[in-house]
Amino acid sequence: TFSFGGRNMSTQTSFQGTESVSAPSGKQVEQRLAPARILEYAQNRRIALPIHTTLEIVEDPEIFPVPRSAPHGIGLFYWQERWLPVIDLGHLFQQADLSVAIEKLRYVLVIAYQRVPGQALEYGAIVLPLLPETIFIGDDASCALPEDSPLWPEISLSCFTYKDAATPIVDTGR
Repeated sequence: TFSFGGRNMSTQTSFQGTESVSAPSGKQVEQRLAPARILEYAQNRRIALPIHTTLEIVEDPEIFPVPRSAPHGIGLFYWQERWLPVIDLGHLFQQADLSVAIEKLRYVLVIAYQRVPGQALEYGAIVLPLLPETIFIGDDASCALPEDSPLWPEISLSCFTYKDAATPIVDTGR
């Protein structure tokens, strides 16, 4: 188990660090950088999550299948005295080339979200075909959302280019 730290979403720092970039005038300016967790859910397909929403990576989780659930809802996982739904993003976005059978599942990422600010946190888990990366991004990397899923406008806060591909920043509360 790898823990990412605290669960108090309202006290997390949004920006950590700055970098010097060239403005259109050629002058060097400071740009704020925001941390993000990058999850690759299919071959060269990634999402970013706000770092404060990612709580823990669980290795070799025991997933209990739920009959007749949606293809992306692969089952339930017992974590800290509660049952969490487990989502396979590859199936959700119909890009299942890295999807893993439940019996071969190596990692899940526990996430926190709030449906409405001020309400109690809720939790879920996301299948991790690969371990996530932590990066720092600036406004200069922003780009349009990918057009390969109608879900992107509904669940994304924004989007940026990472490794030459559009990477949506997903709002876990949506």
